[in-house]
Parts: sequence; C-alpha cells; structure tokens
Amino acid sequence: MTKFYYHFIVSLTVILLPMHASFAGQVEQQDSSPVSDETDQEVTQNEAIETADDAVDAIDAADEVIDSDLIPLPVSSEMQLTLDYYHELIEQLEISGGVYDNQLSEVLSGLGNIYQSLNRHSDAIEIFKRALHITRVNEGLHGIGQLALLEKLIESNSKLKDWAELKNNYHNLYWISKRHYGDNSPKLLPIIDRIGRWYLKAFELDPDSASLSHLLNAEDLYNKSVEIVETEGDNNDMRLINSLYGIALTNYQIAAQVSSSEDLRDIRSGFRDSNRARRALQLEQMRADFMLRSYIKGRDAMQKIIDIHANNPNLPVDMQAMAMTHLGDWFLLFNKRNSAAEAYKKAYALLEQDGFEQQKIDSLFGKPRTLPAIRLPVHKEEDLAPENPPYVLASFDVSPTGKASNIQIVESKPEDNVSYQRRAKKSIAATKFRPRYENGEPVTTTGVSLRYVFTD
Repeated sequence: MTKFYYHFIVSLTVILLPMHASFAGQVEQQDSSPVSDETDQEVTQNEAIETADDAVDAIDAADEVIDSDLIPLPVSSEMQLTLDYYHELIEQLEISGGVYDNQLSEVLSGLGNIYQSLNRHSDAIEIFKRALHITRVNEGLHGIGQLALLEKLIESNSKLKDWAELKNNYHNLYWISKRHYGDNSPKLLPIIDRIGRWYLKAFELDPDSASLSHLLNAEDLYNKSVEIVETEGDNNDMRLINSLYGIALTNYQIAAQVSSSEDLRDIRSGFRDSNRARRALQLEQMRADFMLRSYIKGRDAMQKIIDIHANNPNLPVDMQAMAMTHLGDWFLLFNKRNSAAEAYKKAYALLEQDGFEQQKIDSLFGKPRTLPAIRLPVHKEEDLAPENPPYVLASFDVSPTGKASNIQIVESKPEDNVSYQRRAKKSIAATKFRPRYENGEPVTTTGVSLRYVFTD
C-alpha cells in the first residue's frame, strides 16, 4: 500500500499521525451504523489519509542531508591499532579458553561498540551476534547479560532499517525481560512502551493487510501494561495514561485497516458457506463488528484517561482539557459530531473557568488539527522519515464541522506530476479536522496549508 507523510503548516508546526484509506466513508455511509448514530447531513468521501508523526523540520533536513549514520567513518591510524588489538585479544582468548570463553563476550562487545562508532553497522551486528551466542551458552537462554547486547543489535538494526531483525530482537528483549523480572513486574513497563511504539511505526511503514498483526501485537502489549499497573491496586495511577493512549491509537488503526481492506479474509478466514451473497454479508458483519469493537475500546480508554486526570488533582488542568479534547477527536473520527462538539466545549470551558490565557486555549483550538492528533513519543532511531521525497503543498479551508474545501495546489515536486496532485487533493478532501474555535464556538478557517509527502 502506498505510504504518505503529511506536514500540517499553519502558524506553528503540527505533528501528525497516520490514517488509512476508506475509513471516513465506511463509518459514515448509513445512519444505522453502530458507530454513526448521530444526525448530520454532510457526506464524507470514501477516502482517508495517512500521516506521520515526524516534525516538518526533520523532513526538510532529510531532503538535503544523507543519513550520516550510514556513512562509514574513516579509520585513523590510532583507531586501526585499537581494532588490531581487539582482534588479537579475541584470538588469544579463543586459544586459551576456547570459542565459548565467557570473557570473549565482553571483548566482542567492546569491538562491536567501535564498529558502531565508525557507522560500520553490519560488522557491528556480526560481532554482537557472536557475543550474544557466547552469553547464551554461558548464562542460559534467558540470561540477563543478553539484554545489553540486544539493545546494541536493536540500535544497528534501526540504523540499517532491517525491520525483520529489529522485530525479532525486540521480541527477544521482551521475552528475556519477562523471564528475569517476572510477568507482571513494573520494570517491564518502559520495555513494553518502546516495543508497542515500534509496532505502531512498523505498521506505518507497511500498512497492508498482513501487517495488521503489528497492531494486534501493539494492542496486546498496551493491554499488558495496563494490567501490570492495575495489579498494584491503583486504577488511577498516572502511569496508565500513556498505555491508554496506546490502546486508543492501535484501535483507531485497526478500525481504519479493517475499513479499507477489500478482502477481510486476509484478517479472518475460514468461512465455510459457499453462497457468495451470504459470504459477503458475513464479511460486512465482521467489518462492522471489528470497527465497533475498536470504537468502544478507544472511547473507553479515552474516558479512563479523563477519569485519571479528574482523580489526580495534582495533575495540570490543561492536561485534563487535552484529554477531553482527544475524546472529542475520537468521537469526530467515528462521525459522532454531536458528541465531539460537546467534548470540545467542555474542554474549552474547563480552560476558561480555570483562568487560562487565550494563548493556552488556542494551543488546542486556535487552528484546525488533522486527526487523530494524539501521539506517543518516538525514539530517534525509530524515525522512518523518507529522504528527498516528492511532495505536494496545498492550501484549503476548514469548516466548523471539520471538513476541507476550496483545495488548491500551491506547489509540487515534481511540478508536472498530475497524479500526485490529484491524490493529494482527494486525500485532503477525505480527512477530518478538529475545527478552530473562537469564543467557545467552532468557526471556518481559511488558508490552511498541508504538505503532502510521498514515499513511493
């Protein structure tokens, strides 16, 4: 599936997250849909957009700068002497203690670090793998000494964009950590968070039917992190917030993926009925069930976040307002405009009542936002931004209900690629926006800019 990156340029940079084809139209086609039960006569086109959470300045820099982490650095004479020393030491240890001498793992790790510092990541991976094997032989299959080596492998896998190996090493990192710390140890939380975010990024990289497993894996991990925290007996623990946002994000992506899939047998197979019409009804019912499930899970996660803020008076009020705003975004994504407007007004009123300046209120409502606007932190090494991509810069208006209109192409690269321009206009017309608010009411915004970047 084609992969797009968007950059929303109003007065400040807005970092965006992914959406996928057909989602908007799928949920909104019928008033009887279980997730589209509010009255609204506007029609959404049967298209949607994908976006990514990379900052505009990072993408602009990538247009002109080759990834320096992949260019091997020159080896000075002093560095060559160090490399020679390490290789000689390894040879001596092999002679004196055998190829599985426990000291070899530490020496190999040092050599791998040098190769990483020289951006020779393939060489580093070969060395770290050997060190990992020796550690496993000496410490057992789940020896904790493997964790540091797996972290090093993950670093080089990320630089080389070797996603299959990266997934495998993350899996091993989590498995060994569980065996060492215990299945419900709070020490697993940062590891779960990292791997969950990576699964979301892996789906962005290749959002096809086969990659639905990335989303299901991410959802399982975030559910596990909620279970770990709640096991300690506090359902209002602030550590739950990030995991709940992760649950919402994965369920939005699941709904978008199911909505856009032409053949749901890629998601669940095994239909025995040979009647084509009946089988088609079964598939559409499955589609509706998946989307309703995702809607409810995301809604409940968002509401739980609001409850945690309400029950933790030490948390900033503006963060509670942001959580309410995100709930409104969730309703709007699933075409519940009345519920969305109610949530937005509550958030706006909360900020006003607590005496926040208009500038703070405008940070949430001062300009349209492409949805979903929630996001999780992304590690630098997991940045999947393309290098030198073609793009289309468009200008358009956003209505009080969050619809784009009057879409105009401002510039594009290459200039004469009509196909890119057409696709950008269709996707902008199909996306949903959180509208701009003035004095607590949604208003029209003109001259909104969107930079639409292709990677295909």
